[in-house]
Amino acid sequence: MARYVALLRGINIGAKKRISMADLKALVEGLDHSDVKTYVNSGNVAFSTATTRTDLDLSAGIEAALMAVHNLDVEVLVRSGEEMAAIVASNPFPDHEDQPKNLHVSFLGEEPSPHLVEDLARIEKGEDDYRVVGKNVYLHYPNGISGAVFMLNGFDKALAVTSTSRNWRTVLRLAEMAGE
Repeated sequence: MARYVALLRGINIGAKKRISMADLKALVEGLDHSDVKTYVNSGNVAFSTATTRTDLDLSAGIEAALMAVHNLDVEVLVRSGEEMAAIVASNPFPDHEDQPKNLHVSFLGEEPSPHLVEDLARIEKGEDDYRVVGKNVYLHYPNGISGAVFMLNGFDKALAVTSTSRNWRTVLRLAEMAGE
């Protein structure tokens, strides 16, 4: 069985897009996935599946179920267990792993256009730093997220892709859950 992580974008932040993790777990189990586990209240779920499906198929299935069952229009990004392990191993900021709240990964729905990645260099970033690696953006905020100058959730517009971000502690835990 293959293991995956689904990341729901913008869930449980405001009053409109809310779902309990128990309901999310039941929803994913209802899609014939097994060993379903959620992590924190921000829409992170790890699961196994016996069927061969692409990340896009898995995302679309969860998105459709969220709309059908809970009337939630939520974008979902999926990464395989192997992808999560590679994300952790490829961290371009290993010297900052001891500050997991200052290190983030923005997961992108697809690999962005190279010219849009080049355009990011023109955006003011202060002391903040970033690296675009495939379908992920690694972000280091030395002054914490509250002191960030560079975008955390602006990649949708800047890179013309769907994105959702998680701090390093969450990334590590999801990679662990995807490897179980």
